[in-house]
Amino acid sequence: MNYLVSVIVPGYNSTSYLKRCVDAILSQTYENLEILLIDDGSTDDSFEICKEYEKKDLRVRAFHKENGGSSSARNVGIKEAKGDFICFCDSDDYYEKDIVENLMKVFKEYPDAIITQCMAVCRYEDGSLESGPLKDSGKIVRETSEEYLRELLLHLGDSSFCTKMIKADFMKRFAFNEGRLNEDFELLVYMLQEFDYIYTYEITGYNIILRFGSNTRNVYKNLFYDCMIENSDMAAELVDKKYPALKEEARKFQLYQRLDYTLHTPLSKMKNNPVADKVLKELKLWRKDIDENKYLAPKDRRNLKILSRAPRFSKWIHNKIMILKGKRVEK
Repeated sequence: MNYLVSVIVPGYNSTSYLKRCVDAILSQTYENLEILLIDDGSTDDSFEICKEYEKKDLRVRAFHKENGGSSSARNVGIKEAKGDFICFCDSDDYYEKDIVENLMKVFKEYPDAIITQCMAVCRYEDGSLESGPLKDSGKIVRETSEEYLRELLLHLGDSSFCTKMIKADFMKRFAFNEGRLNEDFELLVYMLQEFDYIYTYEITGYNIILRFGSNTRNVYKNLFYDCMIENSDMAAELVDKKYPALKEEARKFQLYQRLDYTLHTPLSKMKNNPVADKVLKELKLWRKDIDENKYLAPKDRRNLKILSRAPRFSKWIHNKIMILKGKRVEK
């Protein structure tokens, strides 16, 4: 069962960290790999580095495309992949040395598996740990698609494709939505309607690096937060149609995403903003849900109550507090 595994690595201006990422893949204990390095129109030396790896190791294939975002780069990789299974790794992150072997182990033990996943940890750029894995039992756990969706809605699950291995014939039926952010969650929610179970190997296999300037990390991007709201509504619509037992979890998810939106969106960006207007209106309409939803943490419930009654003033106060703490510069 020496299957070929395709690892897709999209990258843009990734000179300073690409080598660490690729070296970690090439050093995997599972060696039957192809590594697809997709340069997304970089203006630095990233593509030259990709070509160097292609010359040094026959398992590497390098591609260059016009800049279109990580989703479009991933889609190129999916189209070009020749493996039996597909994995993803962001160029600023890196694998543990045995992630591929461990995920392949799950497929070998459970022939009905379509998607398997491991756990991730978050690290600062100096390598120090910011947060540990969601779970670390060391066990392989099987969940139904409904159970897994419930975990996502309660922020107990991981929607990232970088922690997952997927059967290639299944993955090739889908594509990432280009020109959007929060696209992993969006695609995964669509996909989970097409499989019965997801298998999680509760061990650490992926390192997320908290790097300033990344698509969704440590920097405000209005597109990410707009997409986050849209995706929460999409998930709620799916629950209404297919998983009615998860209605309260879905509402909690919508409320939490709206809290995240309002707390992270600068006040100046909320003016003449239809998404912001929609969010603030809904917080007023959903006051009963804020009071009664059993899944809301006390702190989140308190903040949502304040925002639902005096949204712009409380938002102004929160921004000033963040500025004083040095955690935000108002723009």
